[in-house]
Amino acid sequence: MGILLGAPVWYGNRPFKETIEELYRLGLDYFEFSLDYPLPDCMEEAERKEIMVLLEEFGLKIAFHSPLDISLAHPRDEVADASMTVLRRCMEFSAEFLPLSLYYNFHLHPRVSTYKIEEVREMMKIKGLGRCHEITKMASEFGILASVENDLVPFEWSDLILESLSRSSPNLCFTFDVGHAIMAEVTHSRTKRKGSSYLDYLERWIAKCGAKILVVHLHDCSFTEKQDHLSIGKGELDFDAVFELVKSTNCKYLVIETFWRNKEKEEMNYEEMKKNVELSRSYL
Repeated sequence: MGILLGAPVWYGNRPFKETIEELYRLGLDYFEFSLDYPLPDCMEEAERKEIMVLLEEFGLKIAFHSPLDISLAHPRDEVADASMTVLRRCMEFSAEFLPLSLYYNFHLHPRVSTYKIEEVREMMKIKGLGRCHEITKMASEFGILASVENDLVPFEWSDLILESLSRSSPNLCFTFDVGHAIMAEVTHSRTKRKGSSYLDYLERWIAKCGAKILVVHLHDCSFTEKQDHLSIGKGELDFDAVFELVKSTNCKYLVIETFWRNKEKEEMNYEEMKKNVELSRSYL
C-alpha cells in the first residue's frame, strides 16, 4: 500500500455529511478530523453514526487532530491537568471509530513566551517528557496510535519532541509538518543558520526522525509574506525536492493541509483542493 492522501476537516466544515461527500469525490483516502471546541462534545449520537456510515459506504478512513485550545505539556500543572482531562475525552471519542481510525495527532510544545529562555526550556522539557509518556500510555490503553507533531519551534529548541520520540519508541510516531519546520526557522532569525536553505531545515528533521515519521502535513510557504498553509504551487517551495524528501521517510499518510488558495489568504475551495490532490498523486 502506498501513501494515503488526506485533508483536514474541522468544525467550520459543517455540515460534515456534505464535506465528506466532497472529499470522496476528490479521490481522497481519508480525512484528519480536528476536535477543536466545541467538538466532540457537541456531536449527537446520530451525527456520530452518520459519519461512521459514510466512512464505510465510501471506503474512507479517519484520523484525529487533538484540540489546539489545550496545552498538554504546560509547565503549570493546573493547566496541564485540565488539558489531559480534555485529551482523554477526545481520545475516547476517536476510539469509537476503530478500526477505521488511523492515528491521533497532537501538539506538545506549550505556547509560553519564556520558552525562548534556555533554562526555562530545560525545566519545561522535564515536565513535558513526563506528560508525553502519560499521553502515549493513554493512547495505548485506547488502542490508538499516537503521533506528535512539530510546532512552530526551531529545530534547536525542539529537544522535547526529539527526546519524546526517542524515549517512547515504538509507541509514539511523528507527524512532520513541512511548513512548520521551515517557518519556525524563517521567523526565528537567532536560530537560522547562515547559508542554510529551507531544504536544509527539512533534511535535519528527517535525518533525526525520518524512521519515526508516520504522517506528513504538506502545504506551500511564502518566505516574503512569512505565510504557510498555502495551496501547493502558490508559494515558493520546490515540490520536486520536497516530495523526494517525503518519500525518503517511512511516511504512510499525507495530509494536504492547505487553508489558503494564495498569498492573499483567499480560503481554499474544492476546485483548488482538486488541483492539490492531483499534483500530490502525480508525485506519489
